[in-house]
Amino acid sequence: MKNETAAYFRPKTISELEEILSRVQREVNFLCGGDYNFASLDQSTPLVDLQSLGLDQIISDGNAVEIGALATLEQIKEAFQGWDSLQEALSVEAGLNVRNSLSLANFLRLADGRSPLLCTLLALAPTVEMLPSRMSLSLEKYLQYRHENKSEIVSKVTLTLPRNLAYEAIARTPKDRPIICMAAALDDAGGLRVVCGGLQSAPEILVITDEPQQAYELVKQAYQQCTDAWASAEYRQAMSQVLLSRLLQSLGLSN
Repeated sequence: MKNETAAYFRPKTISELEEILSRVQREVNFLCGGDYNFASLDQSTPLVDLQSLGLDQIISDGNAVEIGALATLEQIKEAFQGWDSLQEALSVEAGLNVRNSLSLANFLRLADGRSPLLCTLLALAPTVEMLPSRMSLSLEKYLQYRHENKSEIVSKVTLTLPRNLAYEAIARTPKDRPIICMAAALDDAGGLRVVCGGLQSAPEILVITDEPQQAYELVKQAYQQCTDAWASAEYRQAMSQVLLSRLLQSLGLSN
């Protein structure tokens, strides 16, 4: 039997992309940066190369930031100079060679609960926009939705810069993936958003509306059933109290 060769498309505009997807009307493989194991791909599935769409730009007005989905992790690192917590999370997430090639879109497609970058991004409460539907949804909703429709792709991520951001983690070595990690962001209105990561499942998000001190019991509950090969739930619960204390101190919220 003769092997099928996948159709290849390289749209130059969003309208052209929408037209291609409308015409194909089936699952496609999006080529959008990072490493690909082409041998594992269904050779009959159409390939849609997004590199000509200009989705690699990062735009900021000093308050909000729009990150194109094809921006690499290293581009993001360079764009967020001065945000030490995000810099640290990116450095732990991947080495320079990977950061130079891996796009935000592919990172979000694959990121899991032990990702320091995903934990930190979730603290920023970003909005994800999809193509071709142009649907906007929160990053946490996207994480639930991302494997349901493979004919949709992230086009950009938008976030509002917080008043302050902090990230803390415990790992076997400083550059290892964390056994437990937490991030917290304080917005201009004083709202506190805490993300509990280092889990096999998706990170858990806590929005603290009253006194920051109430977060101690909430983060302990977040790690209540998370025993795995790397640590017990009891260990993570104990360390969550230490990390939260550090986060609140970094944010200027400790007693």
